[in-house]
Amino acid sequence: MGRKTLENQIRQLDDQLAIELALLKLDGRERSTALQRVPPLYWVAASLAAGLLAGKLIGSNGPKLLISQGGNLFRLASLLMPSLAVASNVSE
Repeated sequence: MGRKTLENQIRQLDDQLAIELALLKLDGRERSTALQRVPPLYWVAASLAAGLLAGKLIGSNGPKLLISQGGNLFRLASLLMPSLAVASNVSE
């Protein structure tokens, strides 16, 4: 292949890479904007649930205890979610 052909291919690949990088940056900005729209109370509730779940799994009876306590976690979540929905609507 000639030098000019290789230079043209490199230029085309560089342009393609620049376009893909711009698309990735745009996607990242859209994702961060979407995450910023989530009310902080939901993040707190999700963190609490994840912490409880991790604590149950790490414990000595991990999976067995998680299965037996799963109903309690579900009831707790169902009690918290209506109050979180009301709190998020008040902030808007």
